[in-house]
Amino acid sequence: MMHSELHGRAGSEHTENTYDEIVSSNTKQLSTSVSKLTHQYSLNQRFWHDEKVKKIYVRMTEMLNLIVVGNPDKHSFFSEDHGEGAFPVSRLFESTPDSLRSKLLPLTSKTLEFLQELPVIFMTEPEFEVEVEEHEDHDLGGWKSHVSIGRISNIKLSDKKREKVLVFDYELTKKIGYQYLASDNNYKELELGSFGLSRNFWAVKSMNLNHCLDILGLGAFAADVPAAVTAEAPDNEEDLEVISDINQFLEIILNHPQNDNEDVFYRGHSDISYQLEPSLFRKDAQGNYRYRHHESDMITELLTVQPAEFRDDRYMLDKLVRMQHYGLPTRLLDVSTNPLIALYFACSKIKRDELGNEIDGNVIILTTPKSEIKFFDSDTVSCIANLSRLPSRIKSILNTSLSTPEFNATEECGQLLHLIRNEKSYFKSIIDPAHLNKIVLVKGRLSNVRISSQAGAFLLFGENVDLPETGLSTLNVRKLLIRNKEHLMRQLSRFGINESTVYPGIEKAATEIAKLYDGRS
Repeated sequence: MMHSELHGRAGSEHTENTYDEIVSSNTKQLSTSVSKLTHQYSLNQRFWHDEKVKKIYVRMTEMLNLIVVGNPDKHSFFSEDHGEGAFPVSRLFESTPDSLRSKLLPLTSKTLEFLQELPVIFMTEPEFEVEVEEHEDHDLGGWKSHVSIGRISNIKLSDKKREKVLVFDYELTKKIGYQYLASDNNYKELELGSFGLSRNFWAVKSMNLNHCLDILGLGAFAADVPAAVTAEAPDNEEDLEVISDINQFLEIILNHPQNDNEDVFYRGHSDISYQLEPSLFRKDAQGNYRYRHHESDMITELLTVQPAEFRDDRYMLDKLVRMQHYGLPTRLLDVSTNPLIALYFACSKIKRDELGNEIDGNVIILTTPKSEIKFFDSDTVSCIANLSRLPSRIKSILNTSLSTPEFNATEECGQLLHLIRNEKSYFKSIIDPAHLNKIVLVKGRLSNVRISSQAGAFLLFGENVDLPETGLSTLNVRKLLIRNKEHLMRQLSRFGINESTVYPGIEKAATEIAKLYDGRS
């Protein structure tokens, strides 16, 4: 909603009281109040002329797209004033605040229209350049990047060289060129995580474009491109079936469409905001990966300090299953063949919001062709599982868009082949690069009691996958919203689904027995 659209007739008594109340509030309350009021009231001129209100409103509503890519020669928006660009969906909305990202996903026409309203800073990953000639400001050189500013339009989803991409038209408003950047110590306000600008990503930031240029050390190139003013991102909230009783749940499960050549798996989340992604891929509140860039380091460290635990694990998948069991973030996501187990996990933790209301959970139903299900000794599974042992810098340059012969000739593929042959000496020197970008459903070995009791299987995530939250994944996903959790937990107990059966072991059994006798006279 544009600022001018909010100017209405002189306010009623309600409006005047709202003005006095808001302007006297603190900054945090003000931001929240302005956001709500832009949708509820036509406020008078006096409200918008208050400097405190204007500053908060501007900071809150101005947004931009920040698109960072690699080789500038592969992207015309650093040289041509207008043209066509493309960006992989798998790197979309990294370093985008969770509160904003959740509104932009899944990708819909509303999301694409919203992105087109925002100005864009196009950048390359910074490169260090040493100054040969003496320079007053850069005696020793520094980090430089190609930078352009513009707008994008006509965004479409497309398939390009084995991956889904956003294709768009662009028009530049300013070519800044190849320029020195400020020290990355100045980037804290951009909240880009430990890898900063040294990776490909597309972020949406709640920030004035010129302020972003200042942070990057490019304030001298301030552009006359106002950020789009919009009160909030589009609401892509899904309309889900609501479950509050086990009879409803069982009816849906029993009537879920399934062919003879398909299998169905389930997963439960205690908080509906949780995404269908493995712990390794989870992000912090600013949209940056918490663990993903340190995957091989974490695994190597655990194998070093506890080698005996993994002595009998022949395959890397077995090691990942054991690591996940003990709490290490991995590229595995547990699923179950038993829908009641998934319902248990959706209800087992009752969380409440700031108003004391129970936070909904969900159950996710995954339908997949039987031909797509892999087993622990599958070659495809070995290829994806052993990606976890490659250092982050190697994974970042894996080019899975190459043809199979070209990919297998690369040094990065050679390192992956070496890891695979450690578990399969007979493995042929051929890796299909398309397999490395897949999410595969794996039936692992029942190597511990918990996997057996939970009827467990796993989703194994490849490197540049389209996550289910985008709505573009190859997984066939159906979601159910879960409410009235305490009631459902009592019903599940009558089916023998409780803490001691889901988590077998004397500690959980003792806890469950204590619950049964609690309060008895």
